[in-house]
Amino acid sequence: MNLSLLNALAGGYIALIVLVGILILAVALLFIIVPMKTWLTALFSKAHVPMLKLSSLRFRKSKPMEITKFYILAKGNGLKLSFNDIESYYLSGGDCKEIISALSLAKTSSLDVSFDMVKALAFSGQQPTKVLDSAIKPKALDINNIKAITQDNIEMIVDVRATLRLNLNNAIGGLNEDTIYSRIQKQVITNIALSPNHKTILTQPSSIIMGLKNDNIFSDCMYSLASIEVARVDIGRDVGAEMIEKNAQKDLALAQVEAERVKNAAIVEAEQMKAKAEEMKSVVLEAEAEVPKAIAEAIKEGRFSVMDYYKLMNLQADTAMRRSIITRDDSTGE
Repeated sequence: MNLSLLNALAGGYIALIVLVGILILAVALLFIIVPMKTWLTALFSKAHVPMLKLSSLRFRKSKPMEITKFYILAKGNGLKLSFNDIESYYLSGGDCKEIISALSLAKTSSLDVSFDMVKALAFSGQQPTKVLDSAIKPKALDINNIKAITQDNIEMIVDVRATLRLNLNNAIGGLNEDTIYSRIQKQVITNIALSPNHKTILTQPSSIIMGLKNDNIFSDCMYSLASIEVARVDIGRDVGAEMIEKNAQKDLALAQVEAERVKNAAIVEAEQMKAKAEEMKSVVLEAEAEVPKAIAEAIKEGRFSVMDYYKLMNLQADTAMRRSIITRDDSTGE
C-alpha cells in the first residue's frame, strides 16, 4: 500500500515536472517569437495588438516597436486608425508621425479629411500638415503694380490683395496659386481696359475686381477665393497726351525733312542755272570772238567801211557807259 502510494506520488511529480517544463519551454518560445515588451506596452497603453501580428512583423524583420508606438500615438489622439493602416503606411516608407499629426489637426479643426486623402497628399510630394493648415488659416496673396489703360487713354496702377482658402476637393491635382495670381491679374487688366474713363475707377475702386468672386474662375484650383480687395489705385501716364506729342514730333520731323528736300532742290536748281549761264556766257564769248573776224572779212570784201567800224565802236562805248551808270545808281539806291 505504501509502495503503490509512493509510486503514484512519484508519477505525479514526474508529470508535474514535465508540465512545468513544457510551460517554461512554451513561455521561452513565446518570448523568443513574440516581442513581449512591445505587446505589453501596447496592452497597458490601451492599444492592444495581437501577438500573432507582432510575431509576423518580427519574422519579416520589420520594427514592431516603432510601428506599435505610432499606433499607440494614433489611439492616444483618438484617431480611428487600425494597426494595419499604420503598418502598411510605415512599410511603404511613409512618415507616420506626419500623417498622425495631420489627422489630429483635421480632427481638432473639424475638417472632413480621411486617412486615404492624407496619404495621397503625402505621396503627391506635399506636406499634409502644411496643406491642412492652409485649409484652416486663410492665405494672403498680394498682386502689386498691375498696369492697364482706360478708354480715355489714362494708365492706372493698382494693387489688390486676395485671401485664399484651401479647397480640399482640389488639394490633389488642383492648380496652384501661380495660376490664381495670373487669373486675378488678367481680370483686373480687363476691367480697367473696359472702364470708360479713369475717374470711374477713382470713384468706384470696386469696379476693378468685378467678376473675380465668381467661383467658376477658380473651380480647378487648389485654393478658393475667400475675399479680395483693392489696396491701392494710382494714376500713371497720360497715354493720350503722349500719343499727341509723339504725333506732333513726327509731323515736325516730316516737315523738316520736306523743307530740307525743297532747299536741296532749290540749291540743285540754282547750280544748274549757274552752269547753264556759264555755258551761255561761253557761247557769247565764242560769238564775240568771231565778230572781229567777220568785220575784217567785211572790210576786206568792201561790204563794211572803216567809218562804219568807228560808228560801231562808238555805239558799243556809249552802251557800256550807260550800263555802268545804271549799275552805279542801283548799288547806291538812288
